Amino acid sequence: MIDRILVWRGLSRCRRNGLPPGVCRYLEAVRKPLPHHTLLSQIRFVVFDTETTGFDLKKDKIISIGAIALCNQRIDVSDSFEVLVRQENVGAREAVSVHGLLRKDIAGGEDEKCAVAAFLDYIGNSVLVAQHAGFDVAMIDRLLHNYFGIRIFNDVVDTASLAKRLEKGPYYNLAHKAGEYRLDTLCERYHIRLHDRHTSAGDAYLTAQLYQRLLAKGYKSGIETAGAMLMK
Repeated sequence: MIDRILVWRGLSRCRRNGLPPGVCRYLEAVRKPLPHHTLLSQIRFVVFDTETTGFDLKKDKIISIGAIALCNQRIDVSDSFEVLVRQENVGAREAVSVHGLLRKDIAGGEDEKCAVAAFLDYIGNSVLVAQHAGFDVAMIDRLLHNYFGIRIFNDVVDTASLAKRLEKGPYYNLAHKAGEYRLDTLCERYHIRLHDRHTSAGDAYLTAQLYQRLLAKGYKSGIETAGAMLMK
């Protein structure tokens, strides 16, 4: 949801050259909300994932962001984004075992401020999609708040919640049998081959394939507009 005051303050800083150009382009793009009647086929969805040093929103850090665009139920591999985020104090052992990244890879990445600004420039006013999206959005919002005093203003679709809604109905408690809605489990259920798991770009692509299938299932249930998808 757009916080018009924060957007206005950000744009005022842009006019004083107080924010990077990519952030300013983002703020210009999101200043007008997406009309609820917009057809899903007309929307650019950006499916994204963050890889982090852990799951503590206060202490852990982002080490990579990956994203890929989807429009009219088609994944556009030419419209993608990936950035390694420099974190010089990340321990090598954990990074290698989970993300396939070496300490030297992470130390050679973009600094946090440039990485998150580039991500904003890439997403523009697209609808964001992620598996268990709340965590990824919160991690990015923390950086945006620290560096620019803003947050993500885009509409967001969580694939786990959408799958639950389409399969069980909107009132099913996702905490019940939560394992049913892990990315691995959903990919298996929707016949998506697991590949390049636990990298931000790889997980974004898997989630895009999952969202592609959920869109098709949603169309059969009459979900054809932004308002219907976002339940607005």
